Amino acid sequence: MSSLHLKPAAPACVPDSPLGAPIPWPDGRHVAANAGQRIFLWDVQTGVCARTLETRAIHSPPMFHLASEPGLGRVLEAHELRAFAVWDSGDWQCLQTFKGHGEPVRAAVFVEEDRVVSISGDGTAQLWDAWTGESLRLMEFRVPFALARDPVTGLVAISGHRGSVVVLDGPTLEVRAGLHLPMVEARYEKGGAREGGRPTHGIHALTWHPDGEHLLGGGGDFVARMFHGQTGRVVWEWHGHSDGVVAVAVCAERGLLCTGSYDGTVRVWSLHSTECLAVHDLGAPDIGGLCLSGGVIYVTVRNELRVIPLP
Repeated sequence: MSSLHLKPAAPACVPDSPLGAPIPWPDGRHVAANAGQRIFLWDVQTGVCARTLETRAIHSPPMFHLASEPGLGRVLEAHELRAFAVWDSGDWQCLQTFKGHGEPVRAAVFVEEDRVVSISGDGTAQLWDAWTGESLRLMEFRVPFALARDPVTGLVAISGHRGSVVVLDGPTLEVRAGLHLPMVEARYEKGGAREGGRPTHGIHALTWHPDGEHLLGGGGDFVARMFHGQTGRVVWEWHGHSDGVVAVAVCAERGLLCTGSYDGTVRVWSLHSTECLAVHDLGAPDIGGLCLSGGVIYVTVRNELRVIPLP
């Protein structure tokens, strides 16, 4: 099954480098993705990209996963090489910068109105004061890949190397659980582009189930998993991708899980069984990420944003 390509309204709205993972914009009327030193906004009604926002990020392709906070309309984006910043999405003013990581920042989330948690390639997670930019706490975590906050419980989960996941209290970074998920020995398909390569055993994508008890992760071993956030007990495993699963999203009201992989496909699964309901071929393995909004999947592929209707 194919996807629809969303078009720019002007040449200035054409990304000249790969796009990062898309997110719903705080105004509820746009979907956004970062590329180079700009953020691109697509109107969800018309499908047209008519606006870009300048940033000070120095990553191409983007390493930083955009994040938004709808309550106050704030957006988190990378800043320069090893920092990140919070912006007002309305007037696009930089409200604060956060400096202190030793390597590029991979992701950050608001855990409270005045608290932000970030993860970096320097092997740390940090808790920050959202208004002053002060670092409040630093925690070492080897090779953090993904960061997810549960809006109901306030818990934060960080995933990393060899199936490791740590669950933290967001406002304090106190550890609530340390998990190690069983990973499988994946193999690239014979004759494929990566034949002879060695898949990684990290959890590269992470999101909370709306029940606040379970997490869903996308593995470098080609498997997506649902597991309990306190015990690590695996409830479901979804097999079918032929490369690392780098994006996951849940549509609980329809009972669906969506996954994106470097095998060049987006798959839609039943959240209550291992059944695969749809496979969408993107035509390229360069997926930046995906999100769900308004009953559709938005996925970035190279310098394009595409939309895929949910089943």
